Amino acid sequence: MSKLLLLMFFPLCTIAQHVDFENMSDEQLQFTLEKELLDMEHRGATPPLIFAKFIVETDQYIQSREAYYRFVVHLNYVADKMLAMKMENGSDTASDFERSKKLKNHKTYQDYVNYRKIDKAREHWENSTQDGILKLVVANHEQFTKAEQKRFDGLIILLNRDPYFTHLNITDGKITKRIMPNIN
Repeated sequence: MSKLLLLMFFPLCTIAQHVDFENMSDEQLQFTLEKELLDMEHRGATPPLIFAKFIVETDQYIQSREAYYRFVVHLNYVADKMLAMKMENGSDTASDFERSKKLKNHKTYQDYVNYRKIDKAREHWENSTQDGILKLVVANHEQFTKAEQKRFDGLIILLNRDPYFTHLNITDGKITKRIMPNIN
């Protein structure tokens, strides 16, 4: 029985090797992650398991390079799957191909980071509270500007008054702090 268990877990151990993502180019990283996703699918991983492995750092304002490309690879995978299903059903149209092409048109990681530094991106992220999480982007965790302090004070009041909100994330793009509501 123990030999059977050993044989069952052996393939998993050989797959779980450390990969040095930091020293790869963006293209190499994306290719490696695509291979990882397809290997998971080939081994029978369910869509929720693949999602959990590839959609990470969702509470971070600026995702790590690996997390960003995991997201990109997963989005490409979903776009391909949706288009393949449409083609199988014979219901594919030119707009389906265009939609798939748009979904798969991604920025480089550096372009993504640069975009996240503009006010429009910050405001969009802060205003997306459908997940029950309030968000605030600041320049420096240690010392808020007057405008940041004013926004922070308003968010704290909202956090403590509205039970819809579970917490407040404050980030400078590198570090994220979580503030929980005062429960009386």
